[in-house]
Amino acid sequence: MESKTDQLPNPVYDKETENVLSNDDSSFLANILREILYSPMNLALLAIICFLVYKIVRDRTEVPSAGVAKPVEEGLPKIRRDFTVSELRQYDGNQPDGRVLVAVNGSVYDVSKGRRFYGPGGPYAMFAGRDASRNLATFSVASNDKDDDDDLSDLSALEMDSVKEWEMQFKEKYELVGKLLRRGEQPTNYDDDEDDENVNSDETAATSDQTNNLRNRLPKSNTETDDSNQESHVLEGNNATINNAQDEPVSTDC
Repeated sequence: MESKTDQLPNPVYDKETENVLSNDDSSFLANILREILYSPMNLALLAIICFLVYKIVRDRTEVPSAGVAKPVEEGLPKIRRDFTVSELRQYDGNQPDGRVLVAVNGSVYDVSKGRRFYGPGGPYAMFAGRDASRNLATFSVASNDKDDDDDLSDLSALEMDSVKEWEMQFKEKYELVGKLLRRGEQPTNYDDDEDDENVNSDETAATSDQTNNLRNRLPKSNTETDDSNQESHVLEGNNATINNAQDEPVSTDC
């Protein structure tokens, strides 16, 4: 007859122990979850940790796109021409190249590098492709959609001073493109001006080269020859004096 010590453990007791352990684990996790959810500090820390993990994972897995477009103001070719009011309106930043032009006091400026201000969605997008002179003079943000040129003749002296101050700022910050043409005014052909400048510079360089060649070909004058001979005689005399001084014995009598 087997003793009580040799009997197998009670399976009922083992099941109860397992239940007790599982209950302890669940209560521990519940306490942690409760601490996180009901503590604003812990909840904020958890949100920050999740955000940082998301940023790290996204930066590592994100593949840079080969067709990422550069800012539209980079690499735009320079233009030099005059515009009518209707022609200027085409450069409001919505065209494929994204160029933005603004006219101030009869001058047209390329403000593409300030696209965040004057481009679509910018705070001054209503000035893009427009004559902004009156808006700047009267501190108005209403879009100027007039088809005729504005001579600003009805502005006061103070308002015109404001326009000129704005014009100076545009000159310092942005590139001048051309003029805003009035009705009947003919545009300036800037290509001819550039060609004339190139021709004048070439002619000046050619004239300078010819002058230098003539100077090199001319014989030296008698004055220059005499001066060189005199200089050689002086040098020879100085050398002879130095040699004689070196040959003479030094007297020891005092």
